[in-house]
Amino acid sequence: MENVEILNENETPKRPVFLTVLCILTFISSGIGSVTALLTPLFSETIIEFLQNSPNYDEAEMAETVAALQAGFGFYLMVSILAVCSLVGAILMWKLKKIGFHIYAISNLVALFIPMLMLSTPISWPGIVITAIFISMYAVHLKLMN
Repeated sequence: MENVEILNENETPKRPVFLTVLCILTFISSGIGSVTALLTPLFSETIIEFLQNSPNYDEAEMAETVAALQAGFGFYLMVSILAVCSLVGAILMWKLKKIGFHIYAISNLVALFIPMLMLSTPISWPGIVITAIFISMYAVHLKLMN
């Protein structure tokens, strides 16, 4: 015989601890990401100057970082919007809303390719792996969401 828990219509399903942890991690990373993306263009010249004055500065190794810092407000605005969308998706998943998963997944997948498209940087394989892992971990909880 199966052990099936029957919920009254007034009861909402309980959010699993693992989903709670995933959401909190996303709240932190998306919150920091959106604020950082908005502040970076304001301080990019100062950051570049700091990097160039560092004793370990290697122009060839830092070329990609400097190019990203010089990307401009449009790039960072797009990154910030995607981070906020990721945050909104996590908030909705916190409330066990399935649409949150789709918002989260789409915004994070688009965010992977923005640097490649706008800055002509190589694809980030670690970024792809981490994004795939998080989307997969959230997808496990889709059956609990409505």
